[in-house]
Amino acid sequence: MMRLLFVFLLMIGSLSGFSQTLVSWDTFAQVKFHRQYSETFGFEVNVKPPEFAPTLLAHQGKEILVKGYVIPVDVELGMYMVSANAFANCFFCGNAGPETVVEIFPASKLPRFSTDQIVTFKGVLQINKEGEMNAVPYQLFQAKVVK
Repeated sequence: MMRLLFVFLLMIGSLSGFSQTLVSWDTFAQVKFHRQYSETFGFEVNVKPPEFAPTLLAHQGKEILVKGYVIPVDVELGMYMVSANAFANCFFCGNAGPETVVEIFPASKLPRFSTDQIVTFKGVLQINKEGEMNAVPYQLFQAKVVK
């Protein structure tokens, strides 16, 4: 009887949205970029779409959780990214790759965050499979802060 109750509670939890998956930064790192130096730009650019691991693609279009350091892009417009690394070591400072950040598209206006504040976001993951030049490969839509 206890076993049946346990299974029932698990099913209710998954149906009611309590079972979002926290996607780790190791999972986001399961991507291979094809880069080449560009004389035009003076740095390496993507020359064809990235290759994403099946374990990563399994999260495409699903509601996930992601936890990391908040990187303000435009505080006045409420534009943020969440990063695997603190600002001093993030993608934009040259010490990591684009797979270490997720662009946040909020469901509603977000509170003001401090740089490097650690926050967990919940939202629907979209993977940029087109690989536009130096585009962020991950976006989180309908994002909300998880308390």
